Amino acid sequence: MAVGAATCAVAAAVAAAVWWVERRPAAQPNVLVITIDTLRADHVGSYGDRGAQTPVLDALAARGVRFVNAVSHVPLTLPSHASIFTGLIPPTHGVRNNPDFVLRESVPTLAERFKAAGYDTAAFVSGFPLHRRFGLGRGFDTYDDRFPRGDAGAVAAYTERRADQTVAAARGWFSRRAADASARPFFVWTHFFDPHRPYDPPEPFRSRFRERPYDGEIAFVDAEIGMLLDAAGHGEGLGEHGEPTHGLLVYDSTIHVPLLVAGPGVPAGRVVELPAALVDVAPTLLDLARLASIPGAEGRSLRAALAANSEPGAVAPPIYVESMFGRLCCGWAPLYGWRDGPWIYIDAPEPELYDVRSDPGQLQNVAATHADQIAKFRRGIRAAARASDAPGAASASSAESSARMASLGYFAGGADATPSLRDPKRMAALAERMENAIALERQDPATAASELRAVVAADPMNPLARRHLAIALSAARDYASAIHEAEELRRTGDASIETMILIGECQRLAGRQADAVRTLEAAAARDPRNADVLDAYGRALVAAGRRDAAAATFERALALQPDDAEALQGLADLAIERGDVGEARRRLDALRTRDPDDPGVNVKLGTVLARSGDLQAAIAMLKDVVDRYPGNVDACVNLAAALAKAGDTASAIVYFERAVAAGAASPIVFNGLAVAKLQSGDGAGAAAALRRSLTLKPDQPDIRELLQRLESRR
Repeated sequence: MAVGAATCAVAAAVAAAVWWVERRPAAQPNVLVITIDTLRADHVGSYGDRGAQTPVLDALAARGVRFVNAVSHVPLTLPSHASIFTGLIPPTHGVRNNPDFVLRESVPTLAERFKAAGYDTAAFVSGFPLHRRFGLGRGFDTYDDRFPRGDAGAVAAYTERRADQTVAAARGWFSRRAADASARPFFVWTHFFDPHRPYDPPEPFRSRFRERPYDGEIAFVDAEIGMLLDAAGHGEGLGEHGEPTHGLLVYDSTIHVPLLVAGPGVPAGRVVELPAALVDVAPTLLDLARLASIPGAEGRSLRAALAANSEPGAVAPPIYVESMFGRLCCGWAPLYGWRDGPWIYIDAPEPELYDVRSDPGQLQNVAATHADQIAKFRRGIRAAARASDAPGAASASSAESSARMASLGYFAGGADATPSLRDPKRMAALAERMENAIALERQDPATAASELRAVVAADPMNPLARRHLAIALSAARDYASAIHEAEELRRTGDASIETMILIGECQRLAGRQADAVRTLEAAAARDPRNADVLDAYGRALVAAGRRDAAAATFERALALQPDDAEALQGLADLAIERGDVGEARRRLDALRTRDPDDPGVNVKLGTVLARSGDLQAAIAMLKDVVDRYPGNVDACVNLAAALAKAGDTASAIVYFERAVAAGAASPIVFNGLAVAKLQSGDGAGAAAALRRSLTLKPDQPDIRELLQRLESRR
């Protein structure tokens, strides 16, 4: 469904945008902003990569303007997007890292400007760092951040969705809007997360790019952008300077981004050498839409640079860049950068200066021979960073948020802990070892813990390494050691809510229920508006047998965040436990609306439907889960039970046996299989299943009596 023929698109490694004017006054163009996470400029065809498969982005470049020297102010998702949508550098908007910050409500945004001008506004984001809880949802009528649970063991639940799923959500919005025949213009933002590590593109891109999976992810996103256009960022280290991904260092490998602009009034095929920055995106879009700029914006409109007759001798202002990741997460020194013409200056414990004209890869540090340049650039950096003395963004830190961020490669450390202030470039190898260990903590926690112990030994004041050591130990069920490491974080100065939650969760898992309740009650008192804290507190109350208090706590979490999956799950489980199938179904229906493909939710809902007597609906739902996830033992067991209850014993036996083959060795499964076998007339098979049940649990007098009766008949 094409929404227009003429488009204006802005694309950057962390951003892109498109607007249509067909059937609209030129002063009110439709605007589509597209952002692409971790997309390096040198992996796009129009930026010189002959092996790239990016025909859609290349076509936008051919029919519009390509900015050769576009820069992201920070190599992290949330701070970069905050700069795109506010026109402010990180010290001014206050968002300095992914897990720890929320954009202040007092900071005006691009979406708010378009909404105030009468636009329909919608956003469709693909990665948890851009969840509405972090503040970018303001100004959007629709903010679709529904991430599926997924089934990848290395990734936490509800962290990201693939490009095709995001495009489907956006196309659905466009379809509904077309049916309404709305005369209002639209401002839509669509964000893609796919080129993010781990690189695992779907087919046919997986096979086509078997040796270059990162490029396969980019090709997949490019194809989906084509689908989006029919319906209607920062880069990646990849090993350069010792950094495999992004976030720690501020070389061109992670801050040089593609930026494309195409549309009505924009000359085709124009290439602009003039440096541009992500803070320039908002002023440019507002200017092209004939709207007033955001008050106090530090970016500038690039409209003049888009014009074919723009002055070739124009000079761009210097560009501020930073990475606070090392300081906030690991206690290392912060990095500040300054891009001025051909110069890149990095203000670090060991200062760095590069001339990109002769050294595009930033390999020859010439700081020792350019003292005057360094002094000038340092003054510029410190003037730009002075805004960081103003009140910062609100904290968004929590154990649940950080777990999701960590699974995506973004980590919270402990900004309050005593810092070592080491130079990050000297820590790149250790950072890579730490990142690789963290990536293993879900699948291989013992190896992760061993590696993280080595990192802590090499860098004892690193709160990130110690926190994830505690998490890995907890995953390995060594709760006592996990609590010890988390308490060590406290002793080194980390007084964060996140650490309190980590300790409380480990106490609960260790069976220290009273301690867990006390710890998490204190955390909830400190931060009563943090839904993740309340979820953890609710789980501790359930474990302590205080179910009414737990239900009230989960309700408090839902009041703060109506689609909170953990709270909905907790309330559903409590309802199932007390036999309230109506309440359980209501909560599970809400979870299923949030993520229709979550197998765990669908299994529980199918079980509740069976208990309520709606056997056909239960069987259909459970059968769908088994078909999608053949190894899902819970789905097989509950489907078998529902089939048996419906009288289809032959099918029930098939699924009970599939569950046993998949590892469901429990008395309840063997007992269900025995009953189904008995009902089908297979007394010998029933007896065999009962014997296996009694082997696992001898204290079952009713089952033993049934077995004796069967054997006496034989």
